[in-house]
Amino acid sequence: MWVDALKKLLWPIAILTLLLLPGWEIIDRWDQQATDALERVLKWGFGTGVGFALAWLVVRLVDVFVWTLLEKRLSSPVPRLLKDLFAGIIFLMAAMTIASLVFGQSVAGIWATSGVMGIVVGFALRNMIADVFSGIALNIDQPFKIGEWVELHPRSVEPMRGRVVEISWRSTRIQKNDNTTIAIPNSMISSIVMVNLSRPEPKSRFDHSFCLEFGIPTERALRVLSAGVCAAKGVLKDPKPKAMVDSVTSNGVEYKVRYWLDPVQTSPRKGRHAVTRSVLEHMHHAGLSLAYPKQDLYLARMPHRQLDRQHDREAILQRVELFGSFQSEEFRLLSEHVTEHTCKAGDSVVVKGQQGSSMFLVVEGLLDVCTESEMDGQVVHVSEIGPGDYFGEMCLLTGAERSATVMAATDTVLFEIDKPAMEEILTRRPDVARHLAETAAIRKKHLMEAGRLPREEVEQTQESVKDYILKRMGHVFKSLKNAFLM
Repeated sequence: MWVDALKKLLWPIAILTLLLLPGWEIIDRWDQQATDALERVLKWGFGTGVGFALAWLVVRLVDVFVWTLLEKRLSSPVPRLLKDLFAGIIFLMAAMTIASLVFGQSVAGIWATSGVMGIVVGFALRNMIADVFSGIALNIDQPFKIGEWVELHPRSVEPMRGRVVEISWRSTRIQKNDNTTIAIPNSMISSIVMVNLSRPEPKSRFDHSFCLEFGIPTERALRVLSAGVCAAKGVLKDPKPKAMVDSVTSNGVEYKVRYWLDPVQTSPRKGRHAVTRSVLEHMHHAGLSLAYPKQDLYLARMPHRQLDRQHDREAILQRVELFGSFQSEEFRLLSEHVTEHTCKAGDSVVVKGQQGSSMFLVVEGLLDVCTESEMDGQVVHVSEIGPGDYFGEMCLLTGAERSATVMAATDTVLFEIDKPAMEEILTRRPDVARHLAETAAIRKKHLMEAGRLPREEVEQTQESVKDYILKRMGHVFKSLKNAFLM
């Protein structure tokens, strides 16, 4: 730090010393030898050099001992405009002093003489002068600082959003999400609406709207949208994201999801992308779609747009990867044995260590997978389970205990598939067991690699896990006891 300070002060001090030490001796010598004209020229040059050298030294001293300390105290850089304005004032005072003391000119006369020229120049540079004074006002008022995220709303132009990187004499530079920098005149910034996304806290609130059909129950729509926004990457958990009914339009019901982001960690555009993608995925698995314009003209039977949990269970079950080898008749049998459960946020669905003989399919909502820490026994969040996903298949197929505790993070709708339903299918077609065992083995391996299941002490191959599942299925299901050599 002190080395950089000495480097800044070295040249002003050196020039001032060179002018002061031999200056008077040279002038005395020339008094005896040179003409009056040469004497005056030398005195003018000496006085001018000393005046501007002193001004330069003052500017550098303030830069080292004032601006540097102020930046450390405020933990933010001092605006460049303020530094340039101070330096300009110091050099202007030095110029006026030199004109008065060295050249013997009246300062008042200089100002009067330059008045007409100042009016002409001021009229020609009126826009630039407006930018300068607007920049001074911005530095005094400080609606934003360097490093903060802002959103500007110019007239007849799309809003501009980015991080403030510099406030200069004429313009403010903002770095956008795509790493491009735009320079906006200060006079424009002072006359438009500006939203500071970094104040009073670094996290900012955002809203995003989705329009759904009138026929979708409000409770169901809010459940799906809430789960979708909660599962989006980059969205802050506190405050908790939520969904709400916004308005009714000609196309359907307008719902608004509200979430919070830290613009430094996740840009608003990336956050909006993550929220939109997550909500659409949750809607797809729940069998919902966005509202269509009501100007459609159908000359045939209306297409089936929404899935109903009571009448369209087969279509929902067909999306489960575990049942990929099932036929239409087997899906019908399975749908007849499905039990629907509705859980409130915070309810426990299964508890680690419990005996179980059923699996669950998430239709709507979001679940938290938790386990106990081996260090202190505290409950640790492991992962999340969203719509279209399932859990508990090892309990259904092998009769194993629940490997983790699963709790409802939001209001959730589940389908429970129990042992009698699977028993009837395996009785009709025992060869389905091989596909079930293979799919379960692949899923178990992926879950352990992703950290959603604890790794076993003895590493097993996928084939060995499959064989183990088939063997256990032979003990659990009576129809398989004589079906395979186990």
